[in-house]
Amino acid sequence: MSSENIQEPEVLGPEEEKNTQPDPFFEYLKSDKGHEILSRTIKIFEDIKIATLEKSTSHAKFEKWIQGLIVIIVIVATSILTYLGKFDSSIGVLFGTLVGYLFGKK
Repeated sequence: MSSENIQEPEVLGPEEEKNTQPDPFFEYLKSDKGHEILSRTIKIFEDIKIATLEKSTSHAKFEKWIQGLIVIIVIVATSILTYLGKFDSSIGVLFGTLVGYLFGKK
């Protein structure tokens, strides 16, 4: 191997670096129209974020109401089955698993 075949990378001098053109996209964003478009785009993303947060909040409230309702149903069903003498260990395991799943999944 000879050193004649190896090419060295080209290095730009200070005068060549100054000749680079600014990116037209960023120049457009600096203009009034570009700034307005960018502001509207950011506003759209903010609105989507707010809508998602509100939706997840209402979903969490609904989920808590459903959990409470299921627990009340399990307590009433357990009380009725115990009063009638029909409550056995398999039903207790089923109800315990259901309530444990509701509160253990988070």
